[in-house]
Amino acid sequence: MNLRRWMLALCFFSVLGKDTCKTYGSGVIQAFTGSAFYVRSNCPFTFARFTHNRVECDITIRRGQNGLLTLIEIIINKVKTVVQNGTVLVEKKRVSLPYDHTYQHIYPYGIYTRLRSSLLPLSVTWHTVAGGLDSFWVRT
Repeated sequence: MNLRRWMLALCFFSVLGKDTCKTYGSGVIQAFTGSAFYVRSNCPFTFARFTHNRVECDITIRRGQNGLLTLIEIIINKVKTVVQNGTVLVEKKRVSLPYDHTYQHIYPYGIYTRLRSSLLPLSVTWHTVAGGLDSFWVRT
C-alpha cells in the first residue's frame, strides 16, 4: 500500500469516533487510532480527508528538507486555506488574525494558531517557528 493510501486509511478512523491526529518534530505522526510512526518525506501528502453531513474536508501537508512543515492546505466546503511561511491565505488572499469567515474562524490560540470550522466538528491547530511549523494537529 503506498503512503498516500495509507494516510487516507488512517483518516477513515476519524469518522469512527477517534478525535485527534497529529504530527510533530521532523516526521512523527500520531494517527487517529493512537498509533505513532515516523514518515520523512518532502512530498505533499493527504493528512486527513473526510465528509460529514455532505461537507468535504481535505487537509494536505508538506515538509521541507529540515523536517519542519512548510505547507498546510485545508479545503473545507471548497474554501481553500493555505498556511505557508508564517502566512495564512484564504482563497489566495492574505488574511490577518483573527479572521472570521462564514465557514471558518482563524485566531491566535496561546502560542498556537487555530482554525475552527463552523460547518464541521473540526479544529486545526499549528505552531509556527523559524523555518516552518513544528507541530500540527487535527481534532474532530
